[in-house]
Amino acid sequence: GPCMLFFGARYAKYEYLYREEFEQYINEGVLTMHTAFSRDQARKIYVQHRIVEAGPTIAQMMLRENGHFYVCGSARQVPEDIYAAMKQVMMTSEGCSELEAEATLSNLKMEGRY
Repeated sequence: GPCMLFFGARYAKYEYLYREEFEQYINEGVLTMHTAFSRDQARKIYVQHRIVEAGPTIAQMMLRENGHFYVCGSARQVPEDIYAAMKQVMMTSEGCSELEAEATLSNLKMEGRY
């Protein structure tokens, strides 16, 4: 199935790891990529912002196409921020309450898909 990658770092020039490989996969049509380089512009943009922007596609892939969602990176604030973004995606895309969104994410975790 389709593969969507969210990649975040501070500076594209210094920290865009595997850029050439990712670009090759994009050109081959096997990868869709969303980048967030927080220090490359005045307003900080993080992966969680890109997740919300791609919300309808994420909801479609996760809830209707049996998708999987993996989080890699810092163990500090990032997982909580990603979870909040995913919760927002579920609430917006599915028109559900916060509790229902949390239940959906919990079910995805139990299924090993989040």
